[in-house]
Amino acid sequence: MTHASPPPENAQTAHFSKLHVGAPLWMRDPRRTPVHVLSVNEDIASFTVEVRAFEDIGAHWTYPLWQADKFLCSPGTPAHSATIIAARQSACDRFDQPLQLPIDPENRAASLVKLNTLTKQARDWLHDTGHHPTPNQPLDTFSAFQDPTALPNWLSLQKVSTLETNFATHYVSNPHAGETIKAHRLALADLGLCPFEGRILRDTSEVSGPKSPAHRQRHILARLAFLRAAFDLLGQTHLPLYRVIYSDEPLTPPRNTGFVSTTFSRDVALRFLKDGQTKRHAALYWQHVPVTRLFITYLETPQMRGLYEEREALLLWDQHARLF
Repeated sequence: MTHASPPPENAQTAHFSKLHVGAPLWMRDPRRTPVHVLSVNEDIASFTVEVRAFEDIGAHWTYPLWQADKFLCSPGTPAHSATIIAARQSACDRFDQPLQLPIDPENRAASLVKLNTLTKQARDWLHDTGHHPTPNQPLDTFSAFQDPTALPNWLSLQKVSTLETNFATHYVSNPHAGETIKAHRLALADLGLCPFEGRILRDTSEVSGPKSPAHRQRHILARLAFLRAAFDLLGQTHLPLYRVIYSDEPLTPPRNTGFVSTTFSRDVALRFLKDGQTKRHAALYWQHVPVTRLFITYLETPQMRGLYEEREALLLWDQHARLF
């Protein structure tokens, strides 16, 4: 694991007017993750950085230009010419536009019918391929989770294997970078499973070809069906999960980002709580969550294991959930 130089003491909040290809930046996170600018794309109001240290070293993260202030830059970094600044501001004006998509009851009802049918198919498929749990079997010993071919084979049958790899890799590395996760959130809204609240899509390549909304919707339903079927075989309807939040502002329930990150592990949650001690407010929440909200977990997802030991469960956002 490489450690790049920390930011200078008098580092300044970055701005899109000061984004230069090759220039170092530091995220304004507790670790001050170092990156450098790879490119700036005014056509989609975005800039891409490469991570230079920690678990995600070498990863490429893309952000909208108006989120340059998530980073620090060296003091005295010169601004670009007025022409370039004007072009970047114009790009921001085009794409920094709000978008809200409420749940369509008819779409939701149709999606739930499809999901119930697909869940039964997944349950039969798991049973027929030899995944038979024993009574009170621990989750992490169930063959549907232990067998590295179980989920890939199911998703291959549904023709969504590539989307699975793409989504899981992006989410685990940085769910806020790029628009892969946003495109899935838009697909969730189309299905009527979760309303969308955010900004318009900047990168249309995320909704074309094999990444089209129809393909993304099929991945979402296949994913939900697999976990619902697996936990149905285990006889479990709810799971105890933890979530930690911290902020300098008063704490609120999670805002609608389509997905909610939680953990199976109390020890992991306590570690996150310790990370939040620099903030004015922090809380650790615990509740029994219905398995119908599970979208991805560390149990069946290799991208969530290895370097990442957070025992994560990714839930669908629920507007009625008071804690998470």
